[in-house]
Amino acid sequence: MPRDDNHKAEKARAGARRLIEQTPIALAGLAVISGLAYLAGSFYTRAYFAEFGASWILDEVPTAMYFSQSWIPLLLILFFVYLVTTNLGLIDSQSNLTASTKFKISVLVVHYGSWLFILLLAAIPLLSLGGSTLAAIVLSVISIVVLLWLLGSALELLVVRFMTEDADMDLTMAYIACVLVATGLYVIPSQLGMNWARADKESPSSLLTVYLHGNAEKEYKLLFSSEERLYVFPAKYEGRFPPVEATTATDISFVPTKP
Repeated sequence: MPRDDNHKAEKARAGARRLIEQTPIALAGLAVISGLAYLAGSFYTRAYFAEFGASWILDEVPTAMYFSQSWIPLLLILFFVYLVTTNLGLIDSQSNLTASTKFKISVLVVHYGSWLFILLLAAIPLLSLGGSTLAAIVLSVISIVVLLWLLGSALELLVVRFMTEDADMDLTMAYIACVLVATGLYVIPSQLGMNWARADKESPSSLLTVYLHGNAEKEYKLLFSSEERLYVFPAKYEGRFPPVEATTATDISFVPTKP
């Protein structure tokens, strides 16, 4: 019993020591992921307002909005990174980690998931050009899931390779997967922002309907609000871009008023 207790205590100390050693890496990884989330949100927001012909609104967009457009992918990325880091404990407890079922699944995902991701990245812009807005949005959401799964699997291969120093492991597809993920972090948010804007321009729209004082019969859509400034456009308009205009909260109402 004492020997078992000593073994458990030593194992606990080794785990704590490994956690402390990996903390700076984890913090650096978190900073990188936060930066990627900011970029993804920025690409989405810029593409969204560009589709309305109102890129000038970006001067009023707070930084927090860029993060708010990508918080779900950020949480999922953190989850996959957690799954990868938990394998650090398995590396010391298994003599042949590359023979585990989980590792073999990650290898399959990196090899075959990369080809699937390439097809998705090619299909989304084609659907957008063809006017299939809803299909492009659905594929973009699916691509986010594939991207995260691909990223998690590629990270697992890299962690196992450099922690076990297995010189025979070929990381070519893992590096290709990382390049595809980097490409997807631009293509997917941009396409999603553009197609979501197209859906919001159509009627019926998910945007909030408002009315301007003095013109209670004409419906407007609330595009964006920043403090006291609100940006609206007519629910019915001609041409590709709606005439977006800035107003204040005191000049609008959310229900039609009788003249």
